[in-house]
Amino acid sequence: MAVLAILAVSPATSKASPLDFQSDSPVEILLAQRAIADSSSQPTAVATEPISEPDAEPPADKSIAKAVLLDLAVPGTGHLYAGKKRGWVYLGLEAVAWVAYVHYNDLGRQKETEFENYADAHWTFQDWYVKDPGAQGSPEDSLLLYFHENNSQQYYEDIGKISTYFPGWDSYPTLETKDVYTGLRAESNNFLQNANSAIAGAFLNRIISSVDVFISMKKHGASLDANTKLRFKVHTKPFSRDNAVGFELVRRI
Repeated sequence: MAVLAILAVSPATSKASPLDFQSDSPVEILLAQRAIADSSSQPTAVATEPISEPDAEPPADKSIAKAVLLDLAVPGTGHLYAGKKRGWVYLGLEAVAWVAYVHYNDLGRQKETEFENYADAHWTFQDWYVKDPGAQGSPEDSLLLYFHENNSQQYYEDIGKISTYFPGWDSYPTLETKDVYTGLRAESNNFLQNANSAIAGAFLNRIISSVDVFISMKKHGASLDANTKLRFKVHTKPFSRDNAVGFELVRRI
């Protein structure tokens, strides 16, 4: 028993070495274990939450078919319907085209009246018959009389273009009055041609604006519905004035 008593008290009386292990209290050990368990079982929010990306811009709630039809009717209105400010540019071009048409068409018609009045004052069937005795009753005479009564445009063209009718001019054979008439007619034709070019420009403005609004709306996510189809048409013929380009919008009801 004496031996056991010595063993029990000897650790308390002996001097502790700096290398001896100093154990913590049970409470401190439990707190440390809980902290380790908490840190391993609860990952940080940065590691677990998914990274959200910005939403894409939603497509405009507009109809491509309606925008195209509006631009075909009045260029630029389809763009404005779709919220695109460049529609004002197409509207401006349309206005310029029609102003130009009215201006040049008016000048052309004024010159047309002028050269017709000039021809009536300086060319007559009587002068033609007198200066060309074989003219009266000829096939050319019958044809010109028909044009005079039924096709004034062809009549005024022939007396200034076909040499058979030149003796009908009062200045014949020098043809000064015929040359003045030809100049007036050329001015009228030039003005009318400018008017036609303005109309062609208005037509082209419709095609370009319609295609532009179609492409622009497609880029922003809009689409044609299943009942609507868009078909492009190109008509070409070498050395012809009948060349044309356009498209057809078909909607099935």
